[in-house]
Amino acid sequence: MVPNPFRRLEDKYSSPLTSPSWRSDQVTDFNRRSTAAADPAGSHLRSPHLPDLPQAMGGSGTSNSSRGHRELSVFYMPQSFQLAPPPATQKPTTQRASATAHTTLSLRSTRQVSAAPIADDIRSSQPEWPLTQQFTLLEGSSSATSTEQNRPTAPNLEARRNTTSTTTSPDTQSIPLDNITPSLSRFSEDEAETESVFPRLVKPHMGCYSRQDVYIKRWSWLYVTLVILSLYSTVLSGIWFSASIFQPRYGRGVSTGEGWRLAPGTATLLAALFAKTIELSFVTVFVAVLGQVITRRAFSRLSRRVTLAEMTMRNWVIQPGSLLTHWEGFPKAATTFLGALTLAAAICSLFYTTASDAMVSPKLSTPSWTTRNLKSLVRASYANPYYIKDTCQIPIVEGLPSTVQESCVNVLYSGQSYHSLVAFMQEWDAIRKAGNSTLHKLSDRPTAKHNLFDNTTMESSWIETEYGDMAANFAKHKRVINNVTLAMPHPGVYAAATDPVNGILQPNELMGVGEYSVRASVVSPAVNVMCVNMNASELAPIVYTRFPNARIDHTSVPGQVIGVADWQKDIPQPLPTEYLNRTVVDDIFKWGEKYGRRPPIFQLYPLGYNIITNWTDYSPDTSLYALARFPNITDYTLCELRSWLTPKCSTSFNLSGTSGGYMKAHCEDANDKNAYERVNKIDADKPPQLSGDWRNVAVQWGLAIDLSGGTQNNNASNAWVLTNLIRAKPALETNLPSVAEALAVLVANTAVVGAQDSPFQASWQYNAKDNILDPPGVYETFHAQVRTQQYTSTHTAAWQAIFYPVLGFTFVLNVLCLMYIVSGTSLTSSTFFSSTKRNSSLSSPSSSLPLFTGPEDKRDSSLLAFPFRMHSRHTAVKPAPSDGDLLDEEDPDLVLRNKDEERGRKAAKGLVTDYTEPQNLFALAINSPHSRALAGSCGHGPNAAELGVPWRIGYTAGANHYFFEEGNNAGAAYGNATAMNSGAALLAEEGQYGASYKRLSSRRPWL
Repeated sequence: MVPNPFRRLEDKYSSPLTSPSWRSDQVTDFNRRSTAAADPAGSHLRSPHLPDLPQAMGGSGTSNSSRGHRELSVFYMPQSFQLAPPPATQKPTTQRASATAHTTLSLRSTRQVSAAPIADDIRSSQPEWPLTQQFTLLEGSSSATSTEQNRPTAPNLEARRNTTSTTTSPDTQSIPLDNITPSLSRFSEDEAETESVFPRLVKPHMGCYSRQDVYIKRWSWLYVTLVILSLYSTVLSGIWFSASIFQPRYGRGVSTGEGWRLAPGTATLLAALFAKTIELSFVTVFVAVLGQVITRRAFSRLSRRVTLAEMTMRNWVIQPGSLLTHWEGFPKAATTFLGALTLAAAICSLFYTTASDAMVSPKLSTPSWTTRNLKSLVRASYANPYYIKDTCQIPIVEGLPSTVQESCVNVLYSGQSYHSLVAFMQEWDAIRKAGNSTLHKLSDRPTAKHNLFDNTTMESSWIETEYGDMAANFAKHKRVINNVTLAMPHPGVYAAATDPVNGILQPNELMGVGEYSVRASVVSPAVNVMCVNMNASELAPIVYTRFPNARIDHTSVPGQVIGVADWQKDIPQPLPTEYLNRTVVDDIFKWGEKYGRRPPIFQLYPLGYNIITNWTDYSPDTSLYALARFPNITDYTLCELRSWLTPKCSTSFNLSGTSGGYMKAHCEDANDKNAYERVNKIDADKPPQLSGDWRNVAVQWGLAIDLSGGTQNNNASNAWVLTNLIRAKPALETNLPSVAEALAVLVANTAVVGAQDSPFQASWQYNAKDNILDPPGVYETFHAQVRTQQYTSTHTAAWQAIFYPVLGFTFVLNVLCLMYIVSGTSLTSSTFFSSTKRNSSLSSPSSSLPLFTGPEDKRDSSLLAFPFRMHSRHTAVKPAPSDGDLLDEEDPDLVLRNKDEERGRKAAKGLVTDYTEPQNLFALAINSPHSRALAGSCGHGPNAAELGVPWRIGYTAGANHYFFEEGNNAGAAYGNATAMNSGAALLAEEGQYGASYKRLSSRRPWL
């Protein structure tokens, strides 16, 4: 049950009021009472809120006695204790104020002020009183009159208000009308009187009886809402701050793929939406907590009070631009700890959405490399000709299947081969036109380019370049040897990267703009081309027309002979001991019994600009041979083409939604940790295992491009191009490729086609017919490093790290606000409570305390952020209770004090009315007494000095009224001459600021 605020009212008014700080000459004799009859003209009035004014209008000083009256004798009473109105028949006499020494006050109409609590819209509905009865200054002490003693003690407010008092202060003083200060004057807004100034005496807040307590219950709607908003803001700001630090990757969670996934645009929108709600909730909670802190400080009698500059700090957070437009209060408030926190909150609220977009909003990013195992399907061995034919895609179904498949493969080979050769020649042509080439080393020269699936460019690498040094080979073998080896990336890496089983985000799942990179530890298919210059006699052991008893025919070219159509029947069949004829180049090509290989046999010597090949089927050889003739030199050129899977490389694959795919064979790099030979511990010096199946593929390739057209002397264009690249000197030209390089580029596509769906290791380890596995094949795993671009909460530039403090401070401030709202000030209050009780005897009464506060209440309630029960300051201190009194549980004072302390503890944990909110601030300010500290600021607002005036919230227990009052006698310190004078100059007919007011009040606003 809430204690009755009027419980001890009779006790206060039944005993004389004592004030030890009053002077003896100021004690008023209550037997002497001045009434309206004593001053019928009503020319000497005195407001209870005004200091004593000098009799001369030009005076600027204020007497100590009048200041003492103002500070010690003014108190506020509810409407039930106002002076009883005079009979309605009494009418004040309207008269003009006489001219003073400084100015003449011209009153076009005189209005009387109602006795009821004043409101701007109330005019003549209340009875008019003489001016002398409207303002009384209660001074000194007196005994309660019979009316006061017989005042009813009914607890309801209406009964109180119906009870009136006819007591009049014995020292009622009056002042001249022209001594009214500017704070008590206003402009009339009636249309008929817009040009006149009327000094209307505004009665102070005698009728403001607080309907509700300033304490807001803990589980009220306001409190619960603040707790929910604070929890929301704290949790989400913590998640946002953590996301900016740990930078989570969302994978397929943020993509355009199928299933429960967020589209990138939706994810970005949601991040911005949540960031905005965090910002709004943070601002709401922080401003509320800031208001609680400032209001509690204003209530507290132990604080340093609050200033207008501190009250406007909430605008920094709500309206950050006010730091520039209203900067006057910034130096006074920002230097405090609370001001620094508020400034940090303003910066956080201003940049939080930007910080979230830069640090948390999902955006495509490329993380560091991660090591993992990838897998892909394996269907057949490397360069399996049967599998290549079976998988060649062609819509023709009529005819023999073998013919259809062979034709499809021929088109495939020829198209890809010529495309690669043309691209290779274009690159060299650009080098020649530049005219500054220094490409002497094979490793620096252009390589083959191949298109895989029309969206991925495959780039090869020259390997085993030590065998390609033509000068060194010439010095060793005394002939021109052009030996090159070209390694291609493994096309199976593309299949593994795009296989859903590996879970790599594809660019089409990232709105077509994503990309990823793979470094695969797999073998690379390689082709070797070695071309050796030989004269006709050196070639005789391997040219059929030079064999004894050879069956020959003459060609259309005079002097040229060729073996008959079935000349291959004359070639000895392969036997374990049969290695055919010996040549001078057996050690170079590794022929003969020593190497277990047979040399090739050609049908004839080719003419100039022609090439013939050897594809006899009598030997289980692994190489394809081509014999070419460049007419500008006397020698022929014999080239050997081979292929194998090299372990000296790794395959790198990059796929981008904007630039397509790119694959490269990364070979013979000592720093490459992903090379197949390093990951699988293979001896790289061991000779490679040549692929016999590749020879069959190469034979089909030769037929597809008609590489052997020299048997018919067709002078094919491809042969003409290739023969022009034959080198006569043991050196590579810087502006022109060699014939071996061109042949390697031309045949490189066979290595790519043969490696599709082939193993990622160097050997075939499966048992299947024709080395072809049944569909869908077998997954084979390989080591890889993967870097996948995906949507991540991260920043894209290093300078954006400056937003870390914004996210961090927002989270910290949210935590502090949540702790304040949930825990309140109970810890601080209990600490102050105990310390204040211990030191109560050492603390002196504050001059700014309300009139009705006693020493006991100061000790009991000063710990709280505001007073909850205040007793008369002039009530005699009760003696210490005896032992018997301590046992008396029915002591009403003890019970009431315990209830007060309980209310204080509850209020310390709950909320109070936020007096920094404009509506609450206006209601409190308009019901507060006038102050000289802000006199003269009604037009333009307070200046920088006035923004630093300390204020506190006072309370009168008898009137149940809250009001602003100056702290530490600020009015005298911050007053000025204009505020201290009588204000008569401001009450002139047109007024000093009348023109501005008339212009503003007579125009219609835009909004």
